[in-house]
Amino acid sequence: MSVLSILYRTGTGKEYPLELGYGVMKSDMVPVDHAATSEACKSGCNLYSRNGGCPPYAPNFEKLCGKEIIVLYVKIHTRHYPSRVLAGPYYTRWVFVETFLTSLTNKIGKRLAEDLGGCFVSSGNCHSCRPKRCAVKEGGKCRNPIARTYSLEATGVLVTSLMEQCFGIQLQWWRKQEPSYIPEYMVKVVGVTKKTEIDYGIIRNSVVQSLPDNVSFQTPERLEGTLATI
Repeated sequence: MSVLSILYRTGTGKEYPLELGYGVMKSDMVPVDHAATSEACKSGCNLYSRNGGCPPYAPNFEKLCGKEIIVLYVKIHTRHYPSRVLAGPYYTRWVFVETFLTSLTNKIGKRLAEDLGGCFVSSGNCHSCRPKRCAVKEGGKCRNPIARTYSLEATGVLVTSLMEQCFGIQLQWWRKQEPSYIPEYMVKVVGVTKKTEIDYGIIRNSVVQSLPDNVSFQTPERLEGTLATI
């Protein structure tokens, strides 16, 4: 796998150190349990059956995948959170992550999918029609099926197991019923699947070129093992 230390700079000049990592995994090694993830979405998310990228509309991972998948994540340590965010309610803490980690991982993942001719798999519900409301949510058919995206979880991927298996990272979450609890870090995870073997030489260039102008490198890239053997 490969790990980069990057610095994200907001429009007001605030800087946040982030960790960006990626690796390649054989698709048949990806932990999948579609029944379990669908049930978790159904009981824990109000977008179940109300977004085109969510269950029960998302296909099984086996139908999306090919030979390999690029797994890409961005991590932020909560010690870098603004004090006002940490002191705020659950929703404020969650939105802080969504504000830039989701857009950053989506931007990189979509660029990788475009350069490799693969399929982008996101970390959440489909946003392809924004600012319009999702047609599926309105009870209709997807108006933009080519741009439609599905989340890893929606396709049945056990993301917690995937991250432990691929990177040795244990995912953490805020606890809505325990306001005083602060996890050590938060992580956003996306993937890119490809039906043929992935050209490893393209990956790093795509990642670097997809970074927006407000993101810079902190330290040289750290390689752990090789992309092909994860």
